[in-house]
Amino acid sequence: MDTFRKIIAGICAVLFVVSGVVALFAFNMESKAFNSATYKQAFENQKLYERMPEILANALHTSIAENANAAPYLKPLTVENWRATIASLLPPEEIRILTDDALDSAFNYLNGSADSAVISLLPFKKHLVGPAGMEVVKQILRAQPVCTTEQLLQLGLGFLGGDISLCNPPEELMGFMTPLIESQLQVMTLSIPDEVTLISGAQNNPANDPRINLDRARAVMKVTPFFPLFFLFGVSAFAIRSLVEWLKWWGYPFLFTGAISSVTALLGAPTFGLIVQRLLQNRGAGFMPPVFFSTMRETVSAVTSQILKPVAIEGLILAGLGLSMVLAAIFIVKRK
Repeated sequence: MDTFRKIIAGICAVLFVVSGVVALFAFNMESKAFNSATYKQAFENQKLYERMPEILANALHTSIAENANAAPYLKPLTVENWRATIASLLPPEEIRILTDDALDSAFNYLNGSADSAVISLLPFKKHLVGPAGMEVVKQILRAQPVCTTEQLLQLGLGFLGGDISLCNPPEELMGFMTPLIESQLQVMTLSIPDEVTLISGAQNNPANDPRINLDRARAVMKVTPFFPLFFLFGVSAFAIRSLVEWLKWWGYPFLFTGAISSVTALLGAPTFGLIVQRLLQNRGAGFMPPVFFSTMRETVSAVTSQILKPVAIEGLILAGLGLSMVLAAIFIVKRK
């Protein structure tokens, strides 16, 4: 009977180690990978805040292209035109604020607290009607082919009629065109939406919403810590009858669980990063627009580091606790 009891306790101890390692990784992944603060830190580490003009430019260009009521003079502007415009108009600190707001919005959608992810264009519109906006329009015009006589006529009529053909006018005419440009900037600002939707839950059939499967996976991650607790209870029930047995039967599983977790977290970062990247490639595209998604993929290494760092620390603490219990058991036995 005593042998049978020890065998069951040994099985529970092994299962505790396995489930404990899995729980440390799964629980930290759930708490870190779906938190916008993790990605803000990753953006900082990877210097990706500079990519936001490109993200905004793609989102704005797509929104205008899909909007049948958008002003005609906005449609000729390319993604590169918008990128240069945004970079010129928005100071780096405001781009950072917009980025953080976009991340918060994306993860609010991902976590089910919002039906869509949006990014505000109000700071951009505010600067557009100022001197910076005027200079940006001139830069865009200078980047176009030189105007022909016919195009100059069309340009003048277009500013009044709302349908322009972009070209590079002579420098002496630029001052003459300044009042017309300023007036059209006011109209242009009104036609630009206050916010752009990055992704909307309305696009998905509720039954096919990719967040449903994600929520199920996250629910499993959240309950993983209960499995090692259950097996630890089994070890206690079948094996522990004295203080020394308690120290040994808890100490060794703690020691192995912590050591395996720490070593895996410290040495397995590249492999873990590849797994996260593969998950993003296979599953992440359903949650975010392509440009924003491609930027998020670049944060994989930094995000992986943030997930594994607490695993390594918690593993070391657990291993230290287990080693202390084992040494205490050995000391008590020798003393007796």
